[in-house]
Amino acid sequence: MKRRNVIFKGVVAITALSVVPTAMAQSLQAVLTTPPPLICAHRGWTDPSETENSLSQMRRTHQVGPFMMEIDLAKDASGRIVLLHDQNVDRTTTGHGLLAALNPVDIQKLLLKNASGPTQEHIPAYDAVLDWAARTPDVLLMLDIKDVPPADALNPVRRQHLSDRVVVLTFQEKQAREAFKADPDALISVLVTTPDDLATYRQIAGHRRFAAYIPKTSKPSLFRTAHQAGAIIITDLLGPTAVTDIMSPEEGAHHARSLPIDILVTNTPLQLQAALRKHP
Repeated sequence: MKRRNVIFKGVVAITALSVVPTAMAQSLQAVLTTPPPLICAHRGWTDPSETENSLSQMRRTHQVGPFMMEIDLAKDASGRIVLLHDQNVDRTTTGHGLLAALNPVDIQKLLLKNASGPTQEHIPAYDAVLDWAARTPDVLLMLDIKDVPPADALNPVRRQHLSDRVVVLTFQEKQAREAFKADPDALISVLVTTPDDLATYRQIAGHRRFAAYIPKTSKPSLFRTAHQAGAIIITDLLGPTAVTDIMSPEEGAHHARSLPIDILVTNTPLQLQAALRKHP
C-alpha cells in the first residue's frame, strides 16, 4: 500500500507552542506519513481483561506499543469531564448510579474494576490524562466525546497544545459542525456510511482534511472513494458490544492490507500488531 502524506492546517504553529520540545513531539501528521494502519487501542487497554478508560492502563499500553488510545468522555454532576464509557458507574466501578448524579467527592470513593475485580485506581479526570499526554511526546488520543459538547472537550486540548495529537469522533452532523468550529487544528472524524455522507462532510470541512469513520461492513468502494477524496480512513474490528472484536487479528490484518485504512481500532492491539508484522 502506498504511503500517504497528511497535511493539517496549523500543525507547525501548534507544535512550536508545545509544552515539550518540538524535536521530541510526534504529531498525528507525522505518524500517518508512515505505512498504515495506525493501531488504536480501544478504551486504552491491551485486551478486555484489563481496566478500561484507566490512566495507569493507558501508560502500560503506551509503553508496549505505542498505540493511539481511544478514550470515552463524560461529565459528572459538577460538570467536570472524566473518563467513563457508560452513563452509570455500575459496570466499571465499585459504585452504583448515574455518573451525572455524582460529584467529585462521590467519584473519588469509587474504584475501577477489571476482569479480576476491583483495582486500586479511581475514575481518571480528563485533565489528568491531558497532563500526561502533554508530558509524553508520542501519545496520540482518539476522543469519543459522546454527550460532551465538542468545545468543552477541545478547549483543554488547545490549552495543552495537543490539537495535532488527537482525533475527535463525531457521529451526527450537528456535533461535527460544532467540533470543526471548536478547534481549527484538531482532526475531526465523521461517520460516513454513504457517498452522500462523504459529500456533505467534504462541504462542511471546506479546505480542512477530515477523517471518515467507515463501518467495517461497508462496501470496499466506499473506503476507496473516501480515500480518493482525501479523507483519513478510520474503521474498527469491534463486535456488537464493542468490548470484544468481531474479527480475529489475522482477519483484521487482511482487512487492513486489502483496503485503504489509516487508523484501525481494536480491543487487542498487541495481537493485531503481531498479525500485521507477520503479513506485511
